[in-house]
Amino acid sequence: MKVCSCQEMQVAEQQLIASGTPALDLMNQAARNIAEAIIRFYPQPGLCIAFTGKGNNGGDAIAVLNILQQCGWEADIAHPYPTEEWGELARLQLSRLSRPLWKKETHPSGREFPHILLLDGLLGLGAKGDLRPEIAACCRTINRMRQSSNAFHTWAIDLPTGIDGDTGEVSDDAVVADHTSVIGGVKQGLLADSATSYAGRLVSIPMDGLELPDSCSERILIDSYLLRRFPIHRPYELFKNQAGHVAVIAGSYSMPGAARLCSEAALRAGAGLVTLFVTEELYPILAPALPPEIMIKPVSGFDQCEPDHYQTLLIGPGLGTISEKNARIIHGFIREFQGTIVLDADGLNCAARENWTLGPNVLATPHPGEMKRLLHTDTSCLTREEIAREFTRRHEAALIYKGARSIVTASGAPVFYNSSGGPAMATAGQGDVLAGVCAGWCAQGLAPVQSALLSTYLCGCASEILLATGRQTEQTLCAGDTLRALPLAIRSISEASLP
Repeated sequence: MKVCSCQEMQVAEQQLIASGTPALDLMNQAARNIAEAIIRFYPQPGLCIAFTGKGNNGGDAIAVLNILQQCGWEADIAHPYPTEEWGELARLQLSRLSRPLWKKETHPSGREFPHILLLDGLLGLGAKGDLRPEIAACCRTINRMRQSSNAFHTWAIDLPTGIDGDTGEVSDDAVVADHTSVIGGVKQGLLADSATSYAGRLVSIPMDGLELPDSCSERILIDSYLLRRFPIHRPYELFKNQAGHVAVIAGSYSMPGAARLCSEAALRAGAGLVTLFVTEELYPILAPALPPEIMIKPVSGFDQCEPDHYQTLLIGPGLGTISEKNARIIHGFIREFQGTIVLDADGLNCAARENWTLGPNVLATPHPGEMKRLLHTDTSCLTREEIAREFTRRHEAALIYKGARSIVTASGAPVFYNSSGGPAMATAGQGDVLAGVCAGWCAQGLAPVQSALLSTYLCGCASEILLATGRQTEQTLCAGDTLRALPLAIRSISEASLP
């Protein structure tokens, strides 16, 4: 999904209405898609409380309520303005509610409902400036309810109230959302670092016939709609050598798990063959613990890896400090290897220490600390996008800049923001799984940027599926869980089970 300014979105909507699409039809289409997205993230019906303003954003929220009611949800409305002050479409949607609203004197809790969704439909993208007192009071209520119990979750429509859609500036009392459904295009302010914790997970809501200008293609949200073009189905006569061979140089005596996670992830992403190279002292520890499909070879030095036999090299997870001799060998791989090199973790630290220039056959996967070391500069005054662009100015390598809304880009490419995943993935080993998935797709012939787009989304999506189905929580999710849920995530791209 493209990224746009509020004015660009308003112009696009006006053009669509002028071409013959009624505003009510647009509202109903958006509401239907939002309700479907809510049900994907919260499959079990609960209670949805819509906080509505006077305008069309409130109408969107009530239209969503109507659809959720039809799917077994209970619904309620909280509004700071009398209904006679509402706009025409908002009043019309209120009259169409299919069932009476849920009304009880007691405060709703997780004991009555599996989850309670607070739907923020207070203000639309045209709102600017300080919040009015009555709107600010509703925002405080939403945030207070969300903090009172794990049963409460906040879902914002288009923008969390109090976030400037163009700049990302945050007002006092702004709504803190777990999900924000972005309609037609991502408002650029949501990608500002200041807005990340308020917008939460960005959920794409496409609109039929909506056309944003070409200038909006420089920044793009990674979602399932973008990734449908990538090949998931295999030719019937494919055999393992055609699916690619990944060589993995990973692991150390203190971090053997990193080697297993990234190697198995490469296999699960579809690589036909995976060979793990480890030091001779690590071999007896890792060999019994690896899945039987992974080949393992003990080496005294990385020069025994013979990279010409492989399509992709994955270097770095759990290696620890790399000796000068092995650093020279890895540098030779980076300069001469004809396939793709996925450089992660201690491989990146080695590149930073030796001040290497990374070429177009490299996919680098740094987190903020590793990125700071790679750039040899203080990045505290730069935005995440500026840091990513600085990396691509210095290196030809493709980049996954990990973090909340990981950035994928390369020199001359758009800046892609990943939509999937979340704070549940803030746990050891998730980067090892991501690096392995990247290597697996690269071995099958995807270009580094394509592999990065697919892999970042799939890993985040795998974690979301586990959360949505109740098999894990934000506190209990581990990297191994993400790895085991990859089949569900891959299937979800063709089924669009998560937007």
